[in-house]
Amino acid sequence: MGIEIVNTPQDLSGTEGFVGRHLLLDVQTSTSRGINETASIYQMLEGLSANLDMTLVYPPLVARFPFAANELSRFVDSLKDEGIQAAALRTMESLLAKRQDEDAGISGVTVWLESHAAIHTWTEENFFSFDAYSCKDFDAEKALDYVLQFFDVSSYNGLDIVRTIDAPQQVRVLKPNSS
Repeated sequence: MGIEIVNTPQDLSGTEGFVGRHLLLDVQTSTSRGINETASIYQMLEGLSANLDMTLVYPPLVARFPFAANELSRFVDSLKDEGIQAAALRTMESLLAKRQDEDAGISGVTVWLESHAAIHTWTEENFFSFDAYSCKDFDAEKALDYVLQFFDVSSYNGLDIVRTIDAPQQVRVLKPNSS
């Protein structure tokens, strides 16, 4: 067992020991177009599912950060109202105050019968990370092209991993103009 670095996509879906394909991406964008829009993230995840012929278990779940700030603030306030004074409570207050001043990011996930896809955006950094895993083999290049069209990409890197049992995992490094 181990890792075998490869340069070309491998189709191992029929190979004994194949348990799935995992696509991992880190993407720098030149603008916040798409990475700051819940509707765009939803559309990308839903369309990717159809594009790769995956079976949606639920519609994509997409949330803007800090989606739970109000609930956490109320919880912290209730602890203070009870007279609790703790360093952890002061740290939480400080973090909540800081998050209120941050630009929003978005997290989205879609659950497939065959597994999942997820994206997390950092709007203030013009950056997102994405991953898709499925026990059903899929075309990583097709998925890559589909995902990237929703954003103003300035650079990216990633991995296309063929996951296996009792055989070396095959890992292909993805970067612009790779094959």
